[in-house]
Amino acid sequence: MNHRVYLDYAAATPLDVRVKQAMDEYLSHGGANPSGLYHEGRESQRALGEARKTVAGFVGAKPHEIIFTSSTTESNNIAILGVGMANKQNGMHVVTTETEHVSVLNPFKRLEEYGFEVTYLPVDEYGRVSANQIKEAIRPDTILVSVIFASNEIGSINPIKEIGQVIKGMKGEEKGKNGLPYFFTDAAQAVPHIKINADNLGIDLMAFSSSKIYGPKGASALYIKAGTKLSAVMVGGSQENSLRPGTQDVAGIVGFAEAIKITEAEGEKEDSQLTVWRDKIVKEVKESLPEVLLNGHPKDRLANNISFSVAGITGIKGEELVMAMDEAGFALSTRSACDTKNPTPPHVIKAIGRTDSEAWGTVRITLGRFTTENDVELFIETFIEEVKKLKSSR
Repeated sequence: MNHRVYLDYAAATPLDVRVKQAMDEYLSHGGANPSGLYHEGRESQRALGEARKTVAGFVGAKPHEIIFTSSTTESNNIAILGVGMANKQNGMHVVTTETEHVSVLNPFKRLEEYGFEVTYLPVDEYGRVSANQIKEAIRPDTILVSVIFASNEIGSINPIKEIGQVIKGMKGEEKGKNGLPYFFTDAAQAVPHIKINADNLGIDLMAFSSSKIYGPKGASALYIKAGTKLSAVMVGGSQENSLRPGTQDVAGIVGFAEAIKITEAEGEKEDSQLTVWRDKIVKEVKESLPEVLLNGHPKDRLANNISFSVAGITGIKGEELVMAMDEAGFALSTRSACDTKNPTPPHVIKAIGRTDSEAWGTVRITLGRFTTENDVELFIETFIEEVKKLKSSR
């Protein structure tokens, strides 16, 4: 094979050349601190303001409801720990799910160290929670509910609108007080593929990232609905409403905004094609290798996400298959990139009821903007061939 095929878009997307072009001016000679009072500083602040408007409009927010951060991990920490610290006088109970990204689960573990009680809701066979589960979990002392919008590992989409309606209906009732509980969602995987209006969905806080929509790494955002009470978890300057102190990366944020403009213009068409290719891969792999299990909902899932467990085929491990595919020129993964050094089986795969062997035998294939039909055909042929080779070696 003369070229490599990248199929790990859930981990990070390549930088679109159009985004780089938008960033170039600020990378070369537009690097003044946006807090500066002089002309160059005001120009950087203007660019920052325009980018904030673009990012806010993309998720149905107002510009002052968006703060810029360096990553979804940072946004998740600011949201979860910030709500906990600011609202503990109203209660120390929080709710989340077993299938959150580790950058959500670990801040909740930190809250537990601070004395909070965390309810970790189980999921169904597709990795989803129901609005009724959320309703039953909320108590008078619940201050935060956190549900991932769409799974980074298996692609399943949670019923965020229904959950938001339940939470909104309970605010001010016997189970909620002072506008609580707040509703937070990690939407890093959803934003490239699902049109989101945060306010219409009842969301109070939402994290999303440039690195998932063909923008630069190091630029992310946190939507904070006006009136949401949040304590700073970092201290320093007054940038980003004093919630994320430090000089903003103007070039990165400008690139983030440009990536959003491209996604708005082209995302729907891209997803239509990705859905066709996703379903083609699932169909043809399952026809040739019926023992392979598809993880996640068969239809209500992200357009680009496929998760297979291949362990049923004589105990093949996901890492073996990833390395074999790497040798053949394809880049895919076994689990979230942020969790690859974890010595335990992938927690999301275990949460949907798979065995340890099936969890260890999982691979994730995620398509994207630069995937071609030829890439898909070659992948199917090579994947089936490599699985059969590993099977015959047993």
